[in-house]
Formats: sequence, C-alpha cells, structure tokens
Amino acid sequence: MGAVSQRLFGVEWQGPVLLASGTCGYGEEYSDLIPLDDLGGLVTKAVSVEPREGNPPHRISETPGGMLNSIGLENVGLEAFVREKLPWLEENLDRARVLVNVVGNSVDEYAAVVAGLDDEDGFLGYEINVSCPNVEGGTMFGTDREALGRLVERLRGETDRPIVVKLTPNVPDIGAYARVCEEAGADGLSTINTFPGMLIDVDKRRPVIGNVNGGVSGPAILPMGVYLTWQAATATDLPIIGIGGIRSAEDALQYVLAGASLVQIGTALFVDPESAVGVTEGIEKYIEERDVGDLSELVGTVDVERPARVGLGYE
Repeated sequence: MGAVSQRLFGVEWQGPVLLASGTCGYGEEYSDLIPLDDLGGLVTKAVSVEPREGNPPHRISETPGGMLNSIGLENVGLEAFVREKLPWLEENLDRARVLVNVVGNSVDEYAAVVAGLDDEDGFLGYEINVSCPNVEGGTMFGTDREALGRLVERLRGETDRPIVVKLTPNVPDIGAYARVCEEAGADGLSTINTFPGMLIDVDKRRPVIGNVNGGVSGPAILPMGVYLTWQAATATDLPIIGIGGIRSAEDALQYVLAGASLVQIGTALFVDPESAVGVTEGIEKYIEERDVGDLSELVGTVDVERPARVGLGYE
C-alpha cells in the first residue's frame, strides 16, 4: 500500500480508509468479516466514564438516501473498555491504527476518560466527539466556540497523544470552529458528524425513532460532507479525516481533493462490510492509472474558481 500510505500524527498510516465510530463496534465485531489489520485503521465505539444504555428503540431506520440512527452512545464505559476491549485491539491489530472515540457530558467527564486511558496500550490517540445529534446535550460543545476551546485546551493538558476533534455540521461557519480547535491544541479534525433528522410513521402518526430524532448518514450527506471538509481545510492547517456518505473510491477521493488526508466509512458497512477494502483498492487504482506518486500529492488540490456574482445568480 505504498502509494496510499501517509505519515500523519507522527506515525505511518498504511492506508487512508478507517472504519467510523459507532459502525464497527470495538473492532472485534468485524474481525470475521474483513481483514481489519489491512485497513488504515478504525475508530472505536464511543467511550464514556460510566456505561450507557443508550436510547429506547427503535434506534435505526432506513431512509431513501441512507440511514437515521439514534443509538444514544450506548457503550460499556471506561473501566470495561480498558479491561475487555483494549486488550483485543492490542493483540490483534499490528498495522491498523486505532483512535478511541471519547464522549462526556462535561469537560471533567471527557478529561476523566482521556486520563483513564492515557497510560494504556493498544491505540494511537483520541477522536473527541463534540457533535452527536441524538443525545441530549450531544452538540453542546460542538456549537459553542468558547466551550469547545476550553474542552480542547483541557484535554491537551491531559495527553501527548493525538487529539482529533469530530465537528458537527450544524454551525454557520465550520471553519471558525476548526480554527478554535487548532488554537486550543488539537492535532486534527474529523468532518463531519451526522445531521439531525426525523421520520414519522403516517399510519401511527408517531415518530419512527424512539428518541424522536436521530442522526442522518449515508449517501444523502456526501455533498454536504465534502463541502464542509473543504471549508474546514481552507480555514486551518490541521490534518482532516473526511466522513459522510462514502461508498466508493470516487466518493473518498472527493474528500481527499477537498482537503482530507484520511477518510472514514460508516453507513456503507451495513450494506457491504467489505466496502472499506474496495474503497482502498479503488484509490490505489486511481493513483496508479494517473501516475500520481502518492496519495498525499492529491490532498487539498481541488481547483476552485468561484464565478463572479451578478445579481441573484452567477455568470
């Protein structure tokens, strides 16, 4: 995978494709389906201080362009993660990199998870989830620049490992939030999390999702994810991991050209668990056919020329 390998966050990534948080469990759940150690890496299911039961059912519903989910960050909690999940990751993944997704209801809770994990082995760094739309207060930090800055600064003081902040799309200017993360000491960004959405059963006249609303993911959000990744990339020098609607190498390459160095695949795994492998192979083929030296040469190279604005339209 030489052509698609990159050096990022101080280490070598053998490939650009990661499995997204919440879609591959803690890795072990997918170990019989795909060769995890041949991928760039994975992001674990969220970890909070205490275990979470998550939201009431129904938690998932298919949409015309993807999926609506409201899992509610169900997870085993910090203690069980360290005892039961990290040992498997350390033992079974030699080349694939692991980021641990971290959640909390307060700065202190986020900090407690990071502090509780930092002396453990089996993972590279953290993806800080400040942007979950299907739990109460889940976007509290992601939509408040002052709170976001305080959180990242606190976590920077807790660890020397890479800190990647997963941003919400539900802000007027994602670039401003990207700059806050950079100034506060983050090492990278994940763009983007899901969009809030709702489905209604017209016969029952009730929400389909037990928690009323959830997060929209899948092919429908690809254009928004690419655009917001480009916005973030033009606002900061931080490395970016692109997320949202990726099913093919072409989808992933749009994120790369927009400014992402790595990508994550999530909803597509529910349709085709081997999609991450296929996307990696497709990127390798693209690079080979176009005589590109390596993937890093493509990052952020989209040729954007805005048309002149005339009245309410363009010409």
